[in-house]
Amino acid sequence: MLKNYIKIAFRNLWKNKTYSVINIVGLTLGITCSSMLFMLVIDEFSYDSMYDQKDRLYRLIEINTSPEGEREFGMVPGPTGKALSDDYEEIEDYTQLYKFGGQIVFQHNEEAYEERDYYFAEPNFFELFNLEWIAGDPATALEKPFAVVINEEWAMKLFGTTDALGKTLQSGGETDFLVTGVIKDLPQNSHIQYKILVGIPTGMEFYKQISTSWDRYGAYTYLLLNENAQPESIHQKMEGFVASHFEKPEEHDFYLQALPDIHFNSASIEYGVDTNKGEITYVYIFMAIGIFMLLIACINYMNLATAKALDRGKEVGIRKVSGAFQHQLVTQFLSESTLMAFIAFILSFFLVDLLLPIFNSFTDKNFVFNLDTVGTIFLLILGVTVVVGLLSGSYPAILMSRLKTTYILKGAMQTGKGSVALRKVLVSTQFTLSIVMIIATLVAYRQLQYIQDVPLGFENEQMLIVDINNGEVRQRFETIKAEYANSPYVEGVAVSSRVPGEWKSIQEIYTKNFGSADSMKMNYIGFDEDMIDLYKMELTAGANFTGNKSVDSLHIIINETAVQTLGLEDPIGKYLELSDDGTRQQLQIAGVVKDFNFQSLHNEVGPMILGFRSNPFQSIDYFSLKFNSEHTEEVLAHADKVHKMFDTFSSMEYHFLDEQWAAFYKEDRRVSNVFAIGGGVTIFIACLGLFGLASFIIQQRTKEIGIRKVLGANVTNIVGLLSKDFLKLILISILIAVPIAWYAMESWLQDFAYRIDVSWWIFALSGFVVLAIAFFTISIQSLKVAFTNPVDSLKRE
Repeated sequence: MLKNYIKIAFRNLWKNKTYSVINIVGLTLGITCSSMLFMLVIDEFSYDSMYDQKDRLYRLIEINTSPEGEREFGMVPGPTGKALSDDYEEIEDYTQLYKFGGQIVFQHNEEAYEERDYYFAEPNFFELFNLEWIAGDPATALEKPFAVVINEEWAMKLFGTTDALGKTLQSGGETDFLVTGVIKDLPQNSHIQYKILVGIPTGMEFYKQISTSWDRYGAYTYLLLNENAQPESIHQKMEGFVASHFEKPEEHDFYLQALPDIHFNSASIEYGVDTNKGEITYVYIFMAIGIFMLLIACINYMNLATAKALDRGKEVGIRKVSGAFQHQLVTQFLSESTLMAFIAFILSFFLVDLLLPIFNSFTDKNFVFNLDTVGTIFLLILGVTVVVGLLSGSYPAILMSRLKTTYILKGAMQTGKGSVALRKVLVSTQFTLSIVMIIATLVAYRQLQYIQDVPLGFENEQMLIVDINNGEVRQRFETIKAEYANSPYVEGVAVSSRVPGEWKSIQEIYTKNFGSADSMKMNYIGFDEDMIDLYKMELTAGANFTGNKSVDSLHIIINETAVQTLGLEDPIGKYLELSDDGTRQQLQIAGVVKDFNFQSLHNEVGPMILGFRSNPFQSIDYFSLKFNSEHTEEVLAHADKVHKMFDTFSSMEYHFLDEQWAAFYKEDRRVSNVFAIGGGVTIFIACLGLFGLASFIIQQRTKEIGIRKVLGANVTNIVGLLSKDFLKLILISILIAVPIAWYAMESWLQDFAYRIDVSWWIFALSGFVVLAIAFFTISIQSLKVAFTNPVDSLKRE
C-alpha cells in the first residue's frame, strides 16, 4: 500500500512540474534556513551541559550595595569559598579560579607564546568540571604550584604533538612550568573558556594576600551542593555569614547562580569569567525567525494544494466510488506533502553543508559538517522535514478527503468558502511575517549605523593600541614612546592605564568631596599629558596635564558627569579625596573634560576621574599611536621593531581601536544579519507562493478574461482586476505587521542608552517595497494572460 501511495505521489509531482518546483524550492529554503537557526538555538541552550554535575554546580555572586545602588560581582573575596563550605553542610565541595595578571607568557625553543585565556586553578577543579582528557590524571594534575594543564591546541602549538606530559616551559626565566595534563579543546558552549590552567603557587605573597583578605576581590568561586540541597536555604542563612566576616555587612550579600543559568542571566554581573554572555531575547528571535520560515514554506504548499483541489476533484471522486476510505485519502495526500518535503530535505542537507561556513562567519559560531556532527545535523534537518511534511499536508489532505462524491461527479465540486478564506488568511500571514522582518532589518541597520556615526567625544580611528606586558617597559616608557614617534607615519603617541573603548575592566575608586563623609565609586583612568590632545578630547574648563610629574601627580581631570554627580558648581581648584585598597589621596581638580564614551553605547556615560600616568591606583598599560592609515603595514612593522628592542620576552600585542569599538556591537550585528537574511528569504518564499497561487487562479479565470477582452477591457483593466484581490491582502498584512514590528523594535532598542527613533518612513518604505514586489510577481502572470488572444482563451476547456 505504501509503495502505491509513493508511486502516485511521484506521478502527481511529475504531472504538475511548476507547482512541484515552487513548493520544493520554498520548502528547501525554509528547511535549510530554519535548520541552521535551530542549530544556533540548540547550541545557545546547551551551554555548560557537558559537565556531569551541572545540576548541582553553582556560581557564587556577590551583591554589593553602595550609595550609587546595587551591583553584582562574579568575583568575590578569596576566603569566601572555604568559609561557606565550612559553615554550610549543604555545600559538598567548592573550587576557585584566579587571574594574576593580564596574560601568561611561555618560552619554548627560544620563542615566546602569549595567552590571555588562562587561570590559576585549585587542585580539585576537574573534580567539579570534568572534561575529556588526552593525557594526564585530572585528580593530581593541578596539585603542584605552577603545574600546567594545556589544551590540544596549545600542545600542538608548543610541541607539535599532544604527547606533552612531563615537558617543561619557561616564563621569564624565573619559573619552570611542568606540563601535567593535556585536555581536549573546550567546547564553545562552556561559559568558562581557557586554554591553560596553572596550579596555584600557594607560597606566592600575592596569592596569600588575595586568598586571605575579605577586602580584596579576586576569586571566581563555584560551589557543589549536596544531592538534595536547595540554594534558597543557604541564602536564607547568609545574613549571619556576612555579619561575621565583613566590617560593613549592610554592603554585602551573596546568592548562588545555577550553572545552566549563567549564560543567559549574567548581563548585570560584572567581573565574571563569562565573556560570551548570552541574550535570551536574541535566541527567541532566532527561534521565531526559523519558525516563520517554516510556516511561510508550509503556507505556500497549503495555499497551492487547496487551490488545486478543483483540479483533483475527479480523482478524489473516482477513488471514493472505488471504495477508498477517508483515512486512505488523507494518507495519500500526506504522502505527497511528505515526499515533497523529503526531496527538499535531500537538497537542504547539501545546502546546509555549503552554507555553514557563511553562517558561522556572521553568527560567530564554529559549527562543522563532518563525520562527528553529521548525525546530529542529519537528525535535526530530518525532524524539521517530517514536521514540515505533516504540517503542510494536513489541511489539504483533510479538505480533499471530505469532498462529497455526488457533487464531484456532477462537476459541481467546490472547496467551499472556508478554503478560500483560509487561503486569504494564509497569504496575509505570510506577508505579515515578511513585512515584520523587513521593518526589523531596516531598524536594526539604522541603529547600527547610528552607533557607528554618533559622536563619541573622541576620535577612535587610525589609532593603534599596543599593550604593555612587561615591568621593564613601564620603567622605560618615555624612551619607547619617543622611539614609536620616530616614524614619518606616526602622528603622535601617548600612554595610559586604559583607553576609551576598554575591553578589560576599568578601575573604580572611592571618590568624595574634600571634607565630606559620603563617598561613591567612580571610574578611574591614568592619562599622560598627550592623551587628551591625541584623542582630540575637549576640555571645557581648566587645563590639561603639563608633563611635570611632581605637579601633575597632585592634580586630576574629571568629566562633566562627575561634576554633576559631585554637585560642584565651580570645580576648578576644588579638592577630591580618592581611596582604594588602603591607598588614600587628596587631589586638586585641574580641568574638566567634555563627556566621552569610554564604554559601548549600550551604556550611558558615567562619572570619570582622569589621574596622571604616575599614580598609586593604576599603572600605565597601553601605548596609543595615532597613525597614517595609508601606511598601516609600515607603522606595524616599525612598532614591532621598537617593541622587540625593549621587550625580548613577549611579542607585540596590539589592536586597532575602531575594530574594538565595532566588536562591542558584534551581537547586535549578528541579529541584524539574521533579520536581513531572514527577511530576504521569507519575502522570496512568500512571493514564490504568490506567483504559483496567482498563476493557478489566473488560469481558472482565463475564459472570464477572454470575455472581458471581447467586451472591450484593455491590458491595464485586466492587470488591475487580477491584482486587486491580492494587493488588498498585502495592505491588510501591512496594517497588521506595523504595530507588531513597532513594539518588537522598540523593545530591542531599549538595550541602547543611545538610540534612534523609529521613524514612520521605515514602515512606509517596508510596505511600499512589499507591495511593489508582490505587484511585480502578480503582474508577470497577469500580463501573460492579458496579452493572450481572447479567441484562444475562449477555446480552452
